[in-house]
Amino acid sequence: MSALPAYAELHALSNFSFQRGASHPEELVERAHALGYSALAITDECSVAGVVRAHSEAKKLGLHLLLGAEFRLQDAPTPVTLVLLAQNLQGWGQLCEFITRCRRSASKGQYRCVWSEQNWQDLNCCEALCVLQQGACSHAMQSILQTWRAVFAERLAIALSLHLHVHDDLKIAQALDLSHTCDVPIVATTSALMHVRSRKPLHDVITAVACGQPIADCGFALTANAQAYLRSRQRLAQIYWPQWLAHSICIAKRCHFSLDEIRYRYPMEVVGENETPAQCLERLSYEGA
Repeated sequence: MSALPAYAELHALSNFSFQRGASHPEELVERAHALGYSALAITDECSVAGVVRAHSEAKKLGLHLLLGAEFRLQDAPTPVTLVLLAQNLQGWGQLCEFITRCRRSASKGQYRCVWSEQNWQDLNCCEALCVLQQGACSHAMQSILQTWRAVFAERLAIALSLHLHVHDDLKIAQALDLSHTCDVPIVATTSALMHVRSRKPLHDVITAVACGQPIADCGFALTANAQAYLRSRQRLAQIYWPQWLAHSICIAKRCHFSLDEIRYRYPMEVVGENETPAQCLERLSYEGA
């Protein structure tokens, strides 16, 4: 049997994506580590609220954690979702500022990300994944990708999620056509909503709560199956082309930001030699008294 392919999941939502994700951030991290993933990105919708929990678990397990967020764009030529991943400390700042602007332009609990109003140049230290949705207009998608290609260059990719739907072959064909026409690579993603497929009943419940209806009346609002979970690398190799899986590793390697980089650092110029900040504070307090 051939070796399992290396894989980094670049698009996973936790329960911090309200009424969408059905798993805690730490559960996603634990599962990704158990499956031997090279990296995992937590990309909640216009939020980084769950990254602290994910960071703590990833650090404990030694998993490379990528931090990002997804955004559903309004006023775009066709419905489109953008995933942004911070490459470094500057990229993390750009991502957080982008989230703040989107949140401040809408009512509490909502966000507003309008295609025609964004200055994409402000995200020059972020990776960008254009999530290909079933039924998207190819002509409109070309326009979107060409605009982003001019800004993000090699930092842009088409994120292809396959959940064993009847139209998956058409979706693959569209992705290949867009990739060739716009010179943008394809990357395999899961767009995970849960860490294991046994969470599907829970996901149905939170979807029903969001719809304000009994589960039996939710119809197509429910996910068609339980495939939006973190799958084994053997299963992924059966679904995706090898180069799509490999490109996930290329993107993950360009993202090396860690929350450890933003820990508060005390000004050391006031701390004496062989003295901790706490000892310095105690000494200065006694001197002042």
